[in-house]
Amino acid sequence: MSSVHIRSLGDAPASIWALDASRVRDLTASLSPTPGGGAISVFTATLGLALVHKGASISLKRVGDDLNRHESLHQLCEQISSALEAISRLADDDSQSFQDYITARSLPRATDEEKISRDAAMEVAIQRAARIPLASAKSICGALELAEKALQLSDLHLLYDVFGGAILMQAASKAVLLNVGANVALFTDIGMRAAVEAERSELERVSLERSEAVERAYAARMTDSEDFAGR
Repeated sequence: MSSVHIRSLGDAPASIWALDASRVRDLTASLSPTPGGGAISVFTATLGLALVHKGASISLKRVGDDLNRHESLHQLCEQISSALEAISRLADDDSQSFQDYITARSLPRATDEEKISRDAAMEVAIQRAARIPLASAKSICGALELAEKALQLSDLHLLYDVFGGAILMQAASKAVLLNVGANVALFTDIGMRAAVEAERSELERVSLERSEAVERAYAARMTDSEDFAGR
């Protein structure tokens, strides 16, 4: 690891999920273009959501005879599992979209025709590279809503895992939207740039709203537990 930051580790794998944790770390720190900020942000969000699932699933196992809570937790765990699969795919999509942009940028440009073709390919690739983090941020916002439900339903001693996972997702949402800004700066289509910037701003608003709701849910549960303990 000591010299990984000054050398390339070769071609990136087809999927970040095929790597062990140390390889993810080393590739991220290396000169390899992927995984970059977008993929690692989504990767982090997925781990955060996995912690939320842990809290909800252990609570489900221990729920006892409360049928309503059992059904709510069961449904929530299924929703989280589905979201985990969807968000996991976006990490690889982000890396692939950036690789596609690199490929487009390396196209020949010796003639006017080649330059026009290269520019068009780069524009298509960078627009897709911006769309992936937008989709990721939208999915993370949905996952934060699931975290809020998990905070309301999970056992008290598991709230630290659930809230910790939500904090990771909050940070990942902010980080992945930074990548939108980096990509949009390369757009030549001014109208498309404005549309994507507006979508990013709206997702920033929604992400903040969801994050605040999560924090309120956590604070409410902790306050209730303190009130109960003081009786």
